[in-house]
Amino acid sequence: LIERHRTMMKPVVEKHRGEVLQYVGDGTFCTFESAIEAVNAAIDIQRIFEIEDEVNLRIGIHIGDVVVKGDEVYGDGVNVASRLEPLAEPGGICISGEVYNQIKNQTGLNATSGGRKELKNVKDPLDIYYIDSASADKKDSSAAHAKEDGSQPIDKPGSKKLIYVGAGVIALLILVVWNNPFFSSSEMELEASGEIRSIAVLPLANLSNDPNKEYFSDGMTEALIAEIAKIRALKVISRTSVMRYKNTEKSLPEIARELKVDAILEGSVLLIGDEVRITAQLIRAATDEHLWAESYTDKLENVLSLQSRIAKAIAKEIKITLTPEDKNRLESVRKINPEALEAYLKGKFFWNKRTAEDITRALEFYKEAIGEDPAYALAYVGIAESYNLLHEYAGIPSKDTYPKAMAAAKKALEIDQTLGEAHISLAYAYHEYIWDWEKAETEFLKGLELNPNYATGRQWYAEFLARQGRFEESLVQVHKSRELDPLAMVIHIAEGYVEYLSGNREKGIKLLKSVSQLYPNSYSANWMLSLIYRTGGYDKEAYKYTMKYIRTGGFPTDFIESVEEGYHVSGLDGLNIAFLKSLTGLENVRPMDFAASYAYLKEYEKSIDWLEESYKQKDMGMTEIFVTFPFTDPEFRSNPRFVALLKKMNFKYE
Repeated sequence: LIERHRTMMKPVVEKHRGEVLQYVGDGTFCTFESAIEAVNAAIDIQRIFEIEDEVNLRIGIHIGDVVVKGDEVYGDGVNVASRLEPLAEPGGICISGEVYNQIKNQTGLNATSGGRKELKNVKDPLDIYYIDSASADKKDSSAAHAKEDGSQPIDKPGSKKLIYVGAGVIALLILVVWNNPFFSSSEMELEASGEIRSIAVLPLANLSNDPNKEYFSDGMTEALIAEIAKIRALKVISRTSVMRYKNTEKSLPEIARELKVDAILEGSVLLIGDEVRITAQLIRAATDEHLWAESYTDKLENVLSLQSRIAKAIAKEIKITLTPEDKNRLESVRKINPEALEAYLKGKFFWNKRTAEDITRALEFYKEAIGEDPAYALAYVGIAESYNLLHEYAGIPSKDTYPKAMAAAKKALEIDQTLGEAHISLAYAYHEYIWDWEKAETEFLKGLELNPNYATGRQWYAEFLARQGRFEESLVQVHKSRELDPLAMVIHIAEGYVEYLSGNREKGIKLLKSVSQLYPNSYSANWMLSLIYRTGGYDKEAYKYTMKYIRTGGFPTDFIESVEEGYHVSGLDGLNIAFLKSLTGLENVRPMDFAASYAYLKEYEKSIDWLEESYKQKDMGMTEIFVTFPFTDPEFRSNPRFVALLKKMNFKYE
């Protein structure tokens, strides 16, 4: 996706006598000969991207010094443009006062003052302005119009030199896929000096030269992340996002910008016999400065102690004061059975793949770990997390999964009450199966207090809050979840879901379409878009995303062909009829699927029949009926049977 948009963007930049200086992740640094050329190029680019449903751009423009040295681009102009970019709305343009002074007499341009702002790493406050690209005159704004305001081109040094320094109009264009700015407007964290309060642990290199040991190096990475996350004053990026950088060729500053962290921890792990060696080095992100490096070797049974020593060394190096609770958690380590550890790490390896088959396989490894070490609390958490997901992923009846998840989570807490993940697993079951909202929230809050860096826990809590109709609180949690795991597909799906339910429908749909575009095989994103469009009666979109999700969801060929034929014969009604008929021929169909299918056909009484069956079977989908389509239809809300279900579910319905 990023390559496609770079291809679209470059000709427009060149048309306006600009030059692409550097691509940085999803961002592009460009320089132009004059302010008006830069602004007109930005407007043209935004117009092109208006037709792209999946993404937007943010653009920041400034006049200042630009230094190009080899592959590096820096200087005052680059820094200020980088700070202006997050101030722009998605699809918007933010310019400095210097740029505004050169284009203010240009006819057809509308600039609105954003006031005077203090920007980090910028000595003096700056006047900023926002350009309204939508209302700008739609004319050819290339070289022929560049001098209408009397501005003069700024001499640009020859780009063929290895190093050049000069004044230029620098624009930073950021592709907004997940609605994340290049720098957070509230934090703007990437400092050349100062405090380190956020960190990403990159995948540890496997030095064993045995590809069958990848599960071990990946598991050690995840365990180290979890250990460092015990330092509650430090934001630690979650596993899903950092694993994207395994074997990457990107520079550390580039990775840090994409993850929005102050520091990077990288290193390697080597397992030889019953000994493990972890080498780690801490690097300040903005400057690539090596702050600390150390190598640790110990018996495999002492690996928990080894990881704790690394976490405490990092806290000391970046001058974070550990609370008594932090110290207690970091020092509460014990020896571990090596065979149990191996089984546990294999379980994590397969659980992270998130398919029914892999979760089932993970469960067996977790049980194996317990067999080797009955006091292994984290293995009980793994069992709880696996059973919690098997109802949804494998279609196993809830009565056969959630009670076992709760038992495992409670056993983990008997062994170690400080495990935030165990509290979250318990909360998940109280929410999805017991439907005890008060107990669920109590456990969510306990878990997040113990482990505020647990991105999945925040995601699940956000979904819980949304289903209670507490949308503002839900948005806070899902945004925090995304900050901790900015590249996790499932969290962006959750964010789209919450944004849509909270009333930000266009934003929610755009986020879900972003996932669908970047991950065409994403069953969940396509399924959710199908529900939205089928509920709203949008034929073409409903057909598009319904076909996407059934093609990627493992549905039989005759099911797919029947739904496709139904649509071509009778439009959306035909699709919905064919979908319902085809469901009856499948095994292990959840009653909620029938309830939704009848709702799309506006057969409300039959839909409620299946909702009542879903209630009897404790289907997790019942937790969504208070706020989620298609059950928000007024026909449901005025039906006494449906209202009775809401009250039985303990929803606060007036």
